Amino acid sequence: YLKFRELPAGQNAIVAILCYSGYNQEDSVIMNQSSIDRGLFRSLFYRAYHDQEKRIGMNVVEQFEKPFRSDTLKLKHGTYDKLDDDGIVAPGVRISGEDIIIGKTAPLPPDAEELGQRTKSHTKRDASTPLRSTENGIVDQVLITTNAEGLRFVKVRMRTTKIPQIGDKFASRHGQKGTIGITYRQEDMPFTREGVVPDLIINPHAIPSRMTIAHLIECQLSKVASLIGKEGDATPFTDVTVDSVSSRLRDMGYQSRGFEVMYHGHTGRKLVA
Repeated sequence: YLKFRELPAGQNAIVAILCYSGYNQEDSVIMNQSSIDRGLFRSLFYRAYHDQEKRIGMNVVEQFEKPFRSDTLKLKHGTYDKLDDDGIVAPGVRISGEDIIIGKTAPLPPDAEELGQRTKSHTKRDASTPLRSTENGIVDQVLITTNAEGLRFVKVRMRTTKIPQIGDKFASRHGQKGTIGITYRQEDMPFTREGVVPDLIINPHAIPSRMTIAHLIECQLSKVASLIGKEGDATPFTDVTVDSVSSRLRDMGYQSRGFEVMYHGHTGRKLVA
């Protein structure tokens, strides 16, 4: 019903509903740093930069090229070293804040005096496109084409890997949203008697007042589904009941409502429920 096969959104994680250390108060969550290091909730962010050669007057045209200080005025602060000879950065190059990714110059009219900076050798003005100062990443794709006037048009797509950190927001499929309050390494996280360590810990106080009962049913069914190695359907359009899921859990040797005895990651002592 949710079509997660065709259009997946998010990942299935091992979730504990538990008070642990107090860093998951007020809708924050505790996340397993070791899981993050293994790639949990890692995502790719793409941003496209584009520019085109514009016509100035009748026959004067801007040009994509690598600007040089000897003949170009008003160069920007960022480095021009990552540009190829055609003035455009190559795919696969690592770039960071304010690096120039599209080099472009505009010709100066012969009679123009640019704030007195100009000498006889200066014939062009810089019109390049820098990367945003807060971003860094890798050039993913470069596209060069021409527009209707026959002038060149460039599109550069940048790729950044986003890794979860404190303050990032996550949500379940039931609108239970929260930010990361702290990340613990696997050895500092609580564990079950089987040695299962959760990927994230949410606070039990998020459940009663919001009455997201379907959230708990989905958690219970997902535990059964992962144990038997099949997909579960927790939508209300099937004849799955809480009692039927509970009996399946009990048959497999677990507590019928999905409770687990857990042990403190720091002390190794049993947690009191």
